[in-house]
Amino acid sequence: MLSSLKKPQTFNSEFDTLLLKDVIEVKELQSMLEVSYTATGMPSGIIDANSGEIYAGAGWQKICLNFHRIHPKTNARCIASDTAITNKIKEGSHYAYKCGNGLWDIGIPIMCHGRHIATFFLGQFFYEDEMPEKEFFIRQAAEFGFDKDKYISALAEVPRFSREKVEATLKYNIAIVAFLSDLATKNTTLLFEIEQRKEAEQEITTLRNYLVNIIDSMPSIIIGVDPDGLVTQWNKGAEEATGLKSSDALGHPLQKILPEMTHDFHRITNAIVNQTKHKYEIITTDKSCSKVYREVTIYPLIAGQTPGAVIRVDDVTERKNFEQMIMHNEKMTSIGGLAAGMAHEINNPLAGIIGTSANIHKRIYDDTPANKAAAEKCSTRLETIRAYLNEREIPRMLDGIKTAGTRAASIVSNMLSFARKSEGVFSPWQLGELLDRTVELAGNDYNPQNKHDFKQIKIEKNYQPGMRPVFCAGNEIQQVLLNIFKNGAQAMAEKEYTDSQPTFTCSTYEQGEMAVMEIMDNGPGIDESTRRRIFEPFFTTKEVGHGTGLGLSISYFIITDQHNGQLDVDSEPGQGTRFTIKLPFERQR
Repeated sequence: MLSSLKKPQTFNSEFDTLLLKDVIEVKELQSMLEVSYTATGMPSGIIDANSGEIYAGAGWQKICLNFHRIHPKTNARCIASDTAITNKIKEGSHYAYKCGNGLWDIGIPIMCHGRHIATFFLGQFFYEDEMPEKEFFIRQAAEFGFDKDKYISALAEVPRFSREKVEATLKYNIAIVAFLSDLATKNTTLLFEIEQRKEAEQEITTLRNYLVNIIDSMPSIIIGVDPDGLVTQWNKGAEEATGLKSSDALGHPLQKILPEMTHDFHRITNAIVNQTKHKYEIITTDKSCSKVYREVTIYPLIAGQTPGAVIRVDDVTERKNFEQMIMHNEKMTSIGGLAAGMAHEINNPLAGIIGTSANIHKRIYDDTPANKAAAEKCSTRLETIRAYLNEREIPRMLDGIKTAGTRAASIVSNMLSFARKSEGVFSPWQLGELLDRTVELAGNDYNPQNKHDFKQIKIEKNYQPGMRPVFCAGNEIQQVLLNIFKNGAQAMAEKEYTDSQPTFTCSTYEQGEMAVMEIMDNGPGIDESTRRRIFEPFFTTKEVGHGTGLGLSISYFIITDQHNGQLDVDSEPGQGTRFTIKLPFERQR
């Protein structure tokens, strides 16, 4: 296997600085040199090519260990010799050098992927055909303060070899160095590949965790299954929806841990076999018995060698409710259009009634020549006719017709204004006027199912005089006020009054750059849990068929979103309810 390893194309900075001791056990190097010294008698050592660290040595002479490597100056010569050899040697070659201390060394480079990482040294020794310069060593002993006798004795112990012996030993050690270079190269390659594999595994782990994090962050329920229906993926959404931990779900049959999916398991099988997506809806109930709409989508796995499917379950209750709200709004728009058309049709005969009653009054009580002539033609006088009609209270009846007709015309006009489709046009309005108009509308809201009569409710007004007009969509604000009045009237109808009567207190005042309207009733009030949810779409405390739960949520949207205002409610059971509307005087774009 080692022989099949190839040199990596690139090393990162960490591998560029690997040392020999990082890829070969130093203890093994020491044992190898000791065996070689025993066999050849040639001293040897292995030294790092960059730092000069000595990794191993055998047969080193006393003259080096006890003298040359001890004294700073002679040690500097040793290092200079090592450096000179290191600088000279190249891959596949060796270099012999007589050091500054008078001994022979031979350096052989240990290479790793073309990089010189260490030097195999042979020496110290003398050749047999040369005599050591004894006087040189005597002078050196005196110069560096060595014990002359011990120093010369150590010199005598330095081995001497024939040149043939050195050459044979050199060939043997060149082979050893070739082995070490090959071993260092292969081990470095292994380290590099191991590191690459670790990095790849780390990347895979990071990517897996990232994907799991994405899946867990989704609000949907995500479940993976294999063709046998065993769970392979179970995200946080599934844990929260079922209360079952991922560790308890993985590897188990889906039909066992989610029995409600049993009837739909054939869809999963079809999706896997036919490689087609399936999408359908189911309706369940939550703990409060409210309907919960869920959309189930089954995606077959189309990539890779492992078949299976991913099941995504989304709670679409809010979307369904919104769709119902849109349908409700469209229905109300249609009803509003029908009411507007009816109001136009009513206006025509109403105008005739008011106009005719006015003409009757003129023809009886105006002293015009035409009236007098008509009375004489009938052999009577206007005074006689008037006396009869007064006796029969006809003038009072005519006044009643005029008053009722005028009031009906005002109601129709107000209804037309309210039913008119909003175009988002803001115009200046006095809040007191909007409140008065809405009270009039609410007073004419007739429904046989209602348990209350708005006209029997007392209206108290506290309008700040001289208040600035507010730029707003008048008919939309009226819609908000009408919803509040209707809800308050229905609530007060459920309370029994002894010393008082149902009452709305309407107030307007300025608060900085905001105009404030308050509508307070003296009804039964609402509890805290209801108050917190009162503006939620489709939330209602009324009986089935008596409310959609949309009125106050639409009102909240109109005030906060369309007018950049505030709509708040304060209430306590038995203390009535107060709605506070705050609108900016100037429209904020």
